[in-house]
Amino acid sequence: MRNVRNQTFALVIFLVCISGLSEPRRSQPQSTPSNTVLILYDSSGPYGWIGGIHARMLANLLGHFQLNYRLMPVEAYRPGSTSAARATFYLGTVFNNPLPASFLRDVLSTDKPVCWFKYNLWQVARDSSFGSSFENQTGFRFEFMDSSGYEAISYKGETFDKNPLDAELGRTTILNAGLAAAPAYACQVTPSNCIPYIVHGGNFWYVADTPFAYISEEDRYVVFADVLHDILQISHPESHRALIRLEDIDPTYPTGRLREAADYLHSEGVPFLVSVIPVYRDPLGYYNHGVAEMVRMSRKPEFVQTLKHLMAQGGQIVLEGYTHQYDSVPNPFTGVTGDDYEFFRVTVDERNNTVDYMPVPEDSRYWVQNRIRNALRQLRYCGLTPIAWQTPHYAASALDYMVFADYFPLTIQRVLYFDSDEGVIGDNGSSRGMLDSASHSAGQFFPYPIQRDFYGQKIAPENLGNIELVPFGGSPTRLPGDLIRVARKNRVVRDGWASAFFHPFLDTSYLQELIRGVKALGYTYVPLSDDLQ
Repeated sequence: MRNVRNQTFALVIFLVCISGLSEPRRSQPQSTPSNTVLILYDSSGPYGWIGGIHARMLANLLGHFQLNYRLMPVEAYRPGSTSAARATFYLGTVFNNPLPASFLRDVLSTDKPVCWFKYNLWQVARDSSFGSSFENQTGFRFEFMDSSGYEAISYKGETFDKNPLDAELGRTTILNAGLAAAPAYACQVTPSNCIPYIVHGGNFWYVADTPFAYISEEDRYVVFADVLHDILQISHPESHRALIRLEDIDPTYPTGRLREAADYLHSEGVPFLVSVIPVYRDPLGYYNHGVAEMVRMSRKPEFVQTLKHLMAQGGQIVLEGYTHQYDSVPNPFTGVTGDDYEFFRVTVDERNNTVDYMPVPEDSRYWVQNRIRNALRQLRYCGLTPIAWQTPHYAASALDYMVFADYFPLTIQRVLYFDSDEGVIGDNGSSRGMLDSASHSAGQFFPYPIQRDFYGQKIAPENLGNIELVPFGGSPTRLPGDLIRVARKNRVVRDGWASAFFHPFLDTSYLQELIRGVKALGYTYVPLSDDLQ
């Protein structure tokens, strides 16, 4: 069996330079004050892009609540905007960024929810021109920015990580316990000491850092995803559902391994997903003694029959690209289906450090549409219909994601988001934009369904990752117990999911341990549907 490598990119935030990409051209429902959230962010200085990209990631989470939003640099704030919005979020990512006086006045006077992240709270707190008004209204005091190693976030009896590369957080003290409360605490391990991580008094919320930096499955980002219900005053019922996906299934896959995994899942009453790659390519003969190889699923009747058996056992087809590799070059490893990226150009040096991370040269609306149509044609020829789309290795350009949203009512994936508004989509649909402008990207996953993300995609969660036995690219080995631990922590999200994927070339005993462990936590495995909530 060839060596299938998993390149899940979104365990941590990626901050990489690529060519400029354009603002998505998406149609939003007409905004009204009752359902529109205002997201303000610092945009000044060399690190102003951080606020912009974190604002997009916050906007994606609002897609779970089916709320509209407005993104605006705080420097462009207009008086009265907080009162006109359902809620206001301010991402303080630039230290001492001068904030408009009208904004500072409005956050103290509005009766709508206000959520402030990390920096610059001192501009409205006690030592500012507003005197003690802030403390009297909120019941807590801002102290200072602290980098003393508060790397464990405690919430609902579980402990989450805070990456030490992002050690700084805003320190606060509760002055009036009748007015202020802290649902989550940041703690030092040695010595044992805790301070508020999220604190609120009345309608004002403060998050001590920006939880969109360095996110991972066990990160404090998960805490914020749950607290967001309380900030928005939209509380979904307690519900814990689970998904399992059989990954990287191409026409050369050993059908016996597929049937074994599917038969086990059926015996447990577990519906499951099957990520199908319609065409297998090894253009350099990497696994075929130097001889190029291509296999279409439409030419493999045994493979198609096996897929139909899987569907009879409770499986649903997810379309995972067309070939899950790019052209006839390593991208970045072997050029082979399942190993490499399809919609992004990635190269690495001899030490496996990323050199290029950008859209492929021919990336355009037509190019992406053509690959999707060819993939769908293979499925239709075999009498199969996908329930959802999955981007190979989760990486694509902003343009690509918008095309995926046009073709598929549902996706299951993690997604790259970009900060640049400078690029342009030309007459030929190209996403290359302005080649001399730089953009940054970040990967994001979701603990619950997102009805509409920044690109217009509906996204089913994938938040546990997968079992990995062979480290690759420096990533640690992950066993079923690791995924079960993540699932346990995700129960703090009142409507959090436990969604994982599994490579069937691994021993089925690993799958058995994972399924039984997740079930024991109280999760219910469910099928996917377009009306996913």
